[in-house]
Amino acid sequence: MQNYFQTESNNNLKNFLVRIAFWVIIIIIMALFFSRPALPVINRILGMPDLSILEDYRPLGNIEIYDYKDEFVGVLQGEEDRQVVKLSQISDYAIQAVLAAEDSEFFKHHGFSLTSIGRALATNIKAGRVVQGGSTISQQMVKNLFIKEDQRYERTMSRKVKELLIAFEVENRYSKEKILEIYLNQVYFGNLAYGIERASQRYFSKPASKLTLLEASYLAGLLTAPTYMSKNLKAALERQRYVLQKMFDNGYINKQDYDKALKSKLEFKYSKGNMSLFPFYFSYVEQQLMKRYSANELKSLGLKVYTALDPIAQKLAEESLDIGIKNAAYGINQGALVTIDVETGEIRALVGGVGDYWSNQYNRATGPHTLGSAFKPFVYLTAFAEGLIDPSTIIVDDELRIPDVSQPGGFWVPQNFDEEYHGSMTVRAALTFSRNIPAIKTAMKAGMDDIIDTAHKAGLTSKMEPVLSTALGSAAFSPLEVATAYSTLARGGVFVEPILIRKVVDRKGKVMEVNKANPKSKLSEIHVSQLVSILKDVVKFGTGTLGNIPNREVAGKTGTADGSRDIWFVGFTPDYVTSVWCGNERNKEVLSRYATGGSTPAWVFQDYMTKLYDARPEPVRDFNFKEDYKLVAIDPLTGLLASKHTPNPVYKRFIPGTEPKEYAPSTGLENDDDYEKEKFYKTDGDVSSEDKELRLGAEILENTRTKKSTNNVQSTERVTPQPKQFTIQKSTATTTNETQTPTASPAAKPE
Repeated sequence: MQNYFQTESNNNLKNFLVRIAFWVIIIIIMALFFSRPALPVINRILGMPDLSILEDYRPLGNIEIYDYKDEFVGVLQGEEDRQVVKLSQISDYAIQAVLAAEDSEFFKHHGFSLTSIGRALATNIKAGRVVQGGSTISQQMVKNLFIKEDQRYERTMSRKVKELLIAFEVENRYSKEKILEIYLNQVYFGNLAYGIERASQRYFSKPASKLTLLEASYLAGLLTAPTYMSKNLKAALERQRYVLQKMFDNGYINKQDYDKALKSKLEFKYSKGNMSLFPFYFSYVEQQLMKRYSANELKSLGLKVYTALDPIAQKLAEESLDIGIKNAAYGINQGALVTIDVETGEIRALVGGVGDYWSNQYNRATGPHTLGSAFKPFVYLTAFAEGLIDPSTIIVDDELRIPDVSQPGGFWVPQNFDEEYHGSMTVRAALTFSRNIPAIKTAMKAGMDDIIDTAHKAGLTSKMEPVLSTALGSAAFSPLEVATAYSTLARGGVFVEPILIRKVVDRKGKVMEVNKANPKSKLSEIHVSQLVSILKDVVKFGTGTLGNIPNREVAGKTGTADGSRDIWFVGFTPDYVTSVWCGNERNKEVLSRYATGGSTPAWVFQDYMTKLYDARPEPVRDFNFKEDYKLVAIDPLTGLLASKHTPNPVYKRFIPGTEPKEYAPSTGLENDDDYEKEKFYKTDGDVSSEDKELRLGAEILENTRTKKSTNNVQSTERVTPQPKQFTIQKSTATTTNETQTPTASPAAKPE
């Protein structure tokens, strides 16, 4: 028992000596306060942290996102969801509410307030527990920034001493406004929101500069116990009333404002964080950053990420896609869209789906979908480059039976979308109206290996099997991939790797990476220009007319995979390429004749691009392909140079030196005045309905242009009767094509 009392006495003595030591230290600190030059030296000797972090305050875990014009658009929520703002960007109500609630004498004291300590002590004694702290805003800022997290909430004298020493140095070194700005950006408001700006966005979906008296007082009230208050509305509202009372007592608001605030109802508009602004674009940026930097770097570097995002384009794209899906054929309930700037290769918009991102975060803009007939341009482009065909070549659209032991009867018999055959037609008409049989015949002639190589050069990097069904689009690609490949066409065959992130800078201004367009000529411009002239007809007269934009040069292609599970429209102007995919979550067949690439996807493209051009006006222009070829009048019957006696000459493009050298012989009928009319009617019956429609549309378009302009514009490659034709004969098929095993699934009969 004696040992017990002796031990207790020793403990009491020890505690007494500790208290004496504490107050001695306080007195020393107060004395040092009046010797400003000595305080930093004393702090460094005692092992206190350097204050240089405050010179360029940027909290860890904060990744700022900027758009293509270097304007701030949001943050990626890392370990701490925070956005740093200037004091001038915070409403006066918010500043006053925080001062009233946390430190009403902030602008009077020097980092340490005996009045605050005394008031807190009295309040705690009255309550019988600790309900109020005596720390100043300067001390709280120091605690959050310079005290280790595991020591931050310890009620020990050593921690308090450290806090006071650093607080005095901070007050001596920085202005009150700077300290208050850092505090408001650093402090936690609960609900995963750090700093006043993110708290304002999180609770009320507005910037801190727009906070009202009611909103500001609520947020200031959370600071006393942010985790608890953010989950207990009743307690938070009681604390809000306390803050309003303090604001009134300190003269920040008058009696009328105080009474009105007490009677008003607070309206919340919760946000899930800045990721919800453009969640699919931001999440893709985050994925790419995670591939390039470690988790520790992302937390500690304070990155500024300058992206290719156009917020206006992104917002318009999301709206148009949402409307389009809501009005789509039954069974179509999802979509995706990607827009690439033709000149720079930068990704201006990327929408990975419609509906609530947080319930389904799969990004359909970067995920694969069966492409369907939107793959056909690469088939014809390969044949153009190999010299096998040109836009005026005639192909016969008739039944085609290809040996395939995996199919019933041992043959694959591909079908057109309408399950009909339309006979002889030009390549232009075949692609404009997306006929399947001509595409397969062209693929057999060109060879699937070469076609896949063309697609790879354009930008389609996903796996493609060298089988004939690939020519009809049986392979799957992401909308981003497809937009990339079509942007190569829009540039005349020049490939540019798509750019999502333009530049990354760390918190100290060090440039971590810069990404710029690196153009690479991959495809022949003359043959790409031939293809694009047909893709323009697709939008003017063919399957993609719903994608036409008034007073703009638009080219594009529709795609409808087997069972309309995947439907596409990929359109481009000289300025932008936009790929639109629509489908459903379960990849189910859609039983509707309105579920085609020429319906909802084309409408979405037209609606979105029209609004984008209204918001981002660009001069109206045509595709700027180099005119390093000869446009030559050809006799359609012989393929030789047309003479002055040739009826209905056809204008074709030739690389200089490859054009015919001889003129077509005279038929002796050229002087007959009725010859041209007679020839037209005699051959008209042998021309496909697709070619008739193209000719009629071209004539109407040409007449319209003639009325609008005094210039005599010559139509090129518009006349349809052509003698050059081919139809695949089994006996003449190449060894490569004979040994291929065509696949009828999954896209045996797309559009």
